Amino acid sequence: MKFGLPALLLLTVLYFTIPASAQSRQEDSIFYQSAIAHTTSLYFDQVGDQSRLFNGSLYPGFDLTFQKGSAYFLTNKATKGSVVYDNIPYPNLSIFYEDYRQYLVVMDQAYQLKLVNERVSSFTLAGHRFIYMYLDSLDKGLPSEGFYEILYSGKSKLLKYTTKKVREILTVSEGLRRYMDETNDYYIWRLNSYVTVNSKRELLKIMYDHKKDIQKFIRKNDLDLKDDKDNALTQVADYFDKIAN
Repeated sequence: MKFGLPALLLLTVLYFTIPASAQSRQEDSIFYQSAIAHTTSLYFDQVGDQSRLFNGSLYPGFDLTFQKGSAYFLTNKATKGSVVYDNIPYPNLSIFYEDYRQYLVVMDQAYQLKLVNERVSSFTLAGHRFIYMYLDSLDKGLPSEGFYEILYSGKSKLLKYTTKKVREILTVSEGLRRYMDETNDYYIWRLNSYVTVNSKRELLKIMYDHKKDIQKFIRKNDLDLKDDKDNALTQVADYFDKIAN
């Protein structure tokens, strides 16, 4: 059972007040302050600086079921991850990510708390790293603010943005059926701006100065830019950075 800081301090005061009459005031004051400092230290050792995290709203949940697709990134079960919140890193948190509404949720004992997106610099979940991107002059070319997955962090930065929409179909035999449709868009950093790269044609157009080299690399490594786009684009971006320098 966890005690909050006020409760711990109260217990400390009660515990150390009983023998105080047998001590001098000076000794009592030193002993008291030491106890307070020790108890405060124990409290922050238990919860770290996560009190800043637990000021969001309760996660409302998502009750719909789907014939195909999900409202969550990978799973709706809490998984160990890390978050940079208000520029403070928090490792080893239990989190999950509902990418349908872009809700990052952290577990606080029995509670599910939705963090404030604009205060999340980045987070890592199951080996995937996400960053919150703003629409400003430094990040030109992106369609909207929100969480983007970093697929490649080299000079030719590669980002992935996921959009999900609910599709409903009313059938005579089975009633209402719901599907979660997912669309992934990719953006690569080229000539001081992010450029959409959702196809092989767009990729070769962006990397026109090394087009033949890229084509050979794709064939040699049997890269699939349709069904394995994450891996293919990541490898190409890395290769391009090596030959373009």
